[in-house]
Amino acid sequence: MASSYIEGNLYYTYLFDQKDKYDRYSCAVALEGDQVKKAKSLNLTVKQDDSKYNGMAYVQLKSNYQPALYNKDGSEYDGPKALGEGTTGVVKLSQRPYNNKYGSGVTTFIEGVKFTNVVEYKSDNAAFDDEGSDDFSNAKEVEEF
Repeated sequence: MASSYIEGNLYYTYLFDQKDKYDRYSCAVALEGDQVKKAKSLNLTVKQDDSKYNGMAYVQLKSNYQPALYNKDGSEYDGPKALGEGTTGVVKLSQRPYNNKYGSGVTTFIEGVKFTNVVEYKSDNAAFDDEGSDDFSNAKEVEEF
């Protein structure tokens, strides 16, 4: 089983407690320059869509098992779990050949992620994130016409 590394901007990081809609750990990695060539040399499916990831080339990566997560200094990751645009990292990939009744090939999965720049996700309703439902008790009722 060979390990390789690619780095780039991380999007849709389902790497923590919440999994994606397919019940897997996953993320998209937007790639630049030599990283595009590297991904292609690993036989990863590199896609590019002007409406996604600022038009950058990207790969969609997944794993059935939770990958190891690290801070920039190599220590165990202890940062926010909701990551936003601008988060970057290095993804350690493992590839394993398979040959079964569905065919043969090489499967790739996320083994680990080292976050090199973490940007915490803030929702569009960030003004309400810290307020509970009771915080509106002082609001005045509007007269109906």
